[in-house]
Amino acid sequence: MPSLVASPDPAVWVHVPATYPDRRGDDPGAWARSVAVDYGPPDDSSREVFERLMADLAEGETGHDGAVYLYLPNDLGRMAKVRLLTGPTAGLADLEAPASPLAPAADVLESAYLGPVTRTLSAGLAHPSSDDLLVTVTYRWDLEGGTSVLLTLSTLDPGQAVGMLEELDEFADNLWLEDSSGGHDATGGP
Repeated sequence: MPSLVASPDPAVWVHVPATYPDRRGDDPGAWARSVAVDYGPPDDSSREVFERLMADLAEGETGHDGAVYLYLPNDLGRMAKVRLLTGPTAGLADLEAPASPLAPAADVLESAYLGPVTRTLSAGLAHPSSDDLLVTVTYRWDLEGGTSVLLTLSTLDPGQAVGMLEELDEFADNLWLEDSSGGHDATGGP
């Protein structure tokens, strides 16, 4: 079975490993130190807080399914986390969106390597006991052979969801499948 390869812009996206060692470190703390050096604020006290945030996030992602990437722009003002999942179309079809007072907005786009993708913006209550609105942007590819790929961003900030669409579209354009020998399958890849 081909494996999904993600190659987003490394100037603003960093992969959060689910297992260690990783090229950035042997454990979540070492990974966080490396990310803080490369992406963190320039002053020591802010970088220390950023490193603790990255370590907490990395520890929380250890052992989870799928791949997680962080969007870390230069000013760190719009940090975001996306999750990338691959699985059988039948299994992913059962995922339910949260109940929403708003109809989802869906567009079909053409991604560079995986082909047509449905991009959906949906909103629902973050939790039944909360009035907070959770906005989710989902990119879904249903590929030949019964495999689906999902790229998702969820946020409590509707402006962030809309503001991230261009970056997410670029991320989606940098996904492809490779066969087990490292060669590209029918989706091409760079």
